[in-house]
Amino acid sequence: MGTAERWSYEDDQDKPIESAKDDPDQPAESTEDDEAATVTELHQPVETRTRGEAYAQTRQSVESGWDPRRSFEAPQEELAKFKTARAGLREISVEEADGYIKEHRAERPWLGVAEQASPDARRIFAALDQGCGHGHIRHEGWTTEEANMRRVTLLEDPAQLDAEKRLQGVDGLKPNDKPHYCGVLATRITDPDAFATAFARGTEHPEVQAALNAPHQPKWTPDFVSVQIADLLGDDGHKLCTGWQLEPVAGTGNAAIASRNAWRTEMAKEGQTDLQTPRARPVATFEGGSIVFVLGHNEAKDGYEIITFYARPRNDEYPKLQAISH
Repeated sequence: MGTAERWSYEDDQDKPIESAKDDPDQPAESTEDDEAATVTELHQPVETRTRGEAYAQTRQSVESGWDPRRSFEAPQEELAKFKTARAGLREISVEEADGYIKEHRAERPWLGVAEQASPDARRIFAALDQGCGHGHIRHEGWTTEEANMRRVTLLEDPAQLDAEKRLQGVDGLKPNDKPHYCGVLATRITDPDAFATAFARGTEHPEVQAALNAPHQPKWTPDFVSVQIADLLGDDGHKLCTGWQLEPVAGTGNAAIASRNAWRTEMAKEGQTDLQTPRARPVATFEGGSIVFVLGHNEAKDGYEIITFYARPRNDEYPKLQAISH
C-alpha cells in the first residue's frame, strides 16, 4: 500500500492493431478502399494514482458514499466581504494572494489546491498560510484519502514533506523531529471553496468571535468551539467531508490509540515489530456532524488565532471513539 508505482490499463492489453494488413484475420490482399481508410487509434485512460490512493479512494466511495466529483458553489459576495483580520490574520488582497501562492507553491504544496478555488477563497488560503494555523495543511482536500488513512493508522503526517521522516512518524510542523500525534480520527473537507467558506462563516460565529477576542493570557487558551456542518456549508455540506477512524481495540478508541502508539514506538526503534499493524475504516457519514475550531496563541503572543479546524462526525455515532484529532 502506498507504493509510488504507476500503471496503465494498456500494460495488460495487446497493442491496438494499426491497420488491416497487421491483422492476421484479414485477407492478405488489400483494396484501394483499404489503402485510403483512416485508422483511429483507441487511447486507453492511464491511471495516475498510486495503488494505495486508488484503494483508499475506492473504499471511501463504497463505504461512505463519497463522490469525489461533488463540488461546492462558493458564496462569492460573502467571501469577498469577509475580513481575515476577524480571524486574527493579516489582510491581503486577491492580487497579493495570487502572488503569494505562485511564489510559495513549490515548497508549500498544500497551496496548490487553492489554485482551483475562487479568488476570495484563494485570499483566505494565503492569509491562513501566513498565520500560525495548520487546518489548511492537514484537514483540506490536498490531503488525500490515502494520506488520511495512513495518518490515523501509521502516524504519518501529511504536513511532513520529507518522505523518509514521514514514514518514521516525524511531525512536519514541530521543531526538532518530534513524533507526530493523531487521535482516532483524521478528516478533511474535500473542496477548497467549501473549506474557505467554513472558515469564514465559522470565524463569524458568536462563540468563535468571543474566544478570539478574549483577553490574552500567556498560559491559557480558550476552549474549542463546535459548529454544525449544516450551519456552515448547508444541508448537503456533510457530503464534502471524509475521514478515517481507527478500528477499535477491545471495543474502545483509547485502547486503539495505545495499541497504535506501541506499534509506532517499536517501528521507530527496531524498524520492525510483531505487533499488529493498526487498521482504520472510513467514517460512514458526517451527517449531523460538526466542524471543530481550535484556538491557540498567535505569533506575536498577544492574542488568539484559529490554529486548526476540522470536520467531526456526530458524537453519538461514535461513543467509544471520543478522542479528537488535531
